[in-house]
Amino acid sequence: MASEAVHEQYTARLADFAANLQWSDIPRDFQELLPTFILDNVSAMPVYQAAARMAKITYGSGGEHETYSAIDDTRTSLSGAAFLNGVAAGCFEFEHVISTTHPASAMFPALLTVAAAYHKTGEQLLTAMVVGYELCVRIGFASTKEVEEQRGFHNPGLNGHLATAAAVCRLMGWDASTTAFAMGIAASSASGLMAFVNTGAMTKRLHPARSGQLGMEAAFLAKEGVVGPPDVIENSRGFLNAFSPHPEAGILTHALGQEWKGRGMMLKLSPVHMIVQAFVYAINQSRDRGESLWAAEHIKTVTVSGGQNALRNSHMIRLPESLVSAQYSVPFSIAAALTTDLRDPLNMNDTLLTDSLTRKISENMEFVVDSKDTRSITGKITICCGGEDINIDAGVYPGLPGSAGYARSVIDKFERVTSSLDIIRQITALRSMAEDVANLKDLSEFVDLLVEAGTRAHGNINPIKH
Repeated sequence: MASEAVHEQYTARLADFAANLQWSDIPRDFQELLPTFILDNVSAMPVYQAAARMAKITYGSGGEHETYSAIDDTRTSLSGAAFLNGVAAGCFEFEHVISTTHPASAMFPALLTVAAAYHKTGEQLLTAMVVGYELCVRIGFASTKEVEEQRGFHNPGLNGHLATAAAVCRLMGWDASTTAFAMGIAASSASGLMAFVNTGAMTKRLHPARSGQLGMEAAFLAKEGVVGPPDVIENSRGFLNAFSPHPEAGILTHALGQEWKGRGMMLKLSPVHMIVQAFVYAINQSRDRGESLWAAEHIKTVTVSGGQNALRNSHMIRLPESLVSAQYSVPFSIAAALTTDLRDPLNMNDTLLTDSLTRKISENMEFVVDSKDTRSITGKITICCGGEDINIDAGVYPGLPGSAGYARSVIDKFERVTSSLDIIRQITALRSMAEDVANLKDLSEFVDLLVEAGTRAHGNINPIKH
């Protein structure tokens, strides 16, 4: 990597791409996906754990200074609002992702906060959003999964900082030099440890929020003359060398502006980790069709077959002690789907965490790795119930990029969430705005509606603990 740095100016090339990308440069199919991504983000954000008290203590709550509203109408600084909106987007395992990156929670909420504060247009937001998605994914892929598996850093807590810095610079119309400095500043804030995996701690929910918040701050710092390392990604003492044992730096700029990696998002249709989505979806489909009826209390054993990716050891938390661990757990998420309908996000709560039947099914679940595929998240489930086996094929999942029903799945999720949270009236106009976001003249109108919906949702789910 150090020898590559002499010849390849990755940071500068990404900064130049960010500063100069135009709406007309973005392929039509990517343009058409963006409202779908925004609608999915709107579905995820109202289901959250408030951190308003902390934000007010840390970032202030008004006085003589200009303040901004976070999603639950907490009035705080621009930085505090970006942080709270990031918490809302990422705290409940409900945002779309791709492999090692979470742009929906690590970049988009901060970008949206700034867009509203500075009254940017929908087209300006979408162009900057593409910058954020593209850089987030490319930096995440270049870092590789070894960042987490060998070094113990949580990848969304790393790549989101740089992506947000670049996206905010694009939104504000700042040049490539400022963007490179902003990315250099943002990289020094990048962090996030995987210690939540074996402790169930809530830090996992904070990593994307901090990425967006500190990446946004880095952009404004650079604009005010703070100089960051302009070669921070490839520097021998920089980002990739610090975090990744074997970075694949070529991914950063390969076919940049021609191949659009940011459009390959995988949807979460239930509030659980991405690798278990196909199994939960298949259970719900089987239940809906009435083809495989079961009574959870009569289940004797559950056997799950799948590839190495879906059944990796890090997600085999059979008896989780926190909701964070429960949503991260493959066995518990499948057990939960068998005892309740997880398409209603409010069903994933602390009461379910202590449900004896769900815990029993999770504890006794059996797993068979039938493929060495390191990418597949599909498989099959066999339920032994009442003396017979019920087989459920989890081989198809519409939340995968390019799948039939991909956009329809987002609409279905949106409708279920808004109905569950009793925010249908507020959200109808929001959906119309999201679907026509490219023509919005002032993003503050969109965010005002989102705050109204989020405030009502927060009141409706309180005192349910998440």
